[in-house]
Amino acid sequence: MSNSELESRVSREDTGRRGPYPKGVQRRQQILDRALAVFNERGFEGTSLRALGEAIGVSHAALRHYFDSRDQLLLEVLREADRRAMDFAEESGQGAVDFVLRGADYNMRIPGLMALYNTMSAHALESHDEHSRAFFVERYERVRGALAAIFEVGRKEGTIREDIPLEVAASLVIAACDGLATQWLIDPTVDMRGAMHLLDRLLGTSSID
Repeated sequence: MSNSELESRVSREDTGRRGPYPKGVQRRQQILDRALAVFNERGFEGTSLRALGEAIGVSHAALRHYFDSRDQLLLEVLREADRRAMDFAEESGQGAVDFVLRGADYNMRIPGLMALYNTMSAHALESHDEHSRAFFVERYERVRGALAAIFEVGRKEGTIREDIPLEVAASLVIAACDGLATQWLIDPTVDMRGAMHLLDRLLGTSSID
């Protein structure tokens, strides 16, 4: 769909109705789909919501109909990217480290969004940025829960050490992956997979092919 076609469809939104409904949800998703591609190609640190709308191909007014602020749009883009990475990772059916590695493999294809993730996580450390903080608190809770559940299965199968606290192990895997991703963004020669393989062996989980 071209930018003009997307703009036309969004501008025909029936604003008389209240709350989300199928057409509104679909058009909001179209904006997110386009935003994912644009942010990955260009990055938008320090860019206004109006400039974002121009790059995505919709008017500022149409963009504000769905997103109250630039940061809200950025967080929703990250949420959508996370959803896609989780879907991709869940296809593995392997251990927790493999789950994270598949998510990392997916994200390495979209370095612009990885950089946006790092920028927004840094913003979450600022005391006034409640929305970013809430997003990352929920995100880490969700990923820790998914990893702990995978670790629990591994423990029952005898592939993970009995003396490892599962929640702590989940936090360690996330920290390793996030830290390695930052290093990789700065220096693409960093061996993310090799480092995660080593962590896999240290935790005593099943080997990864």
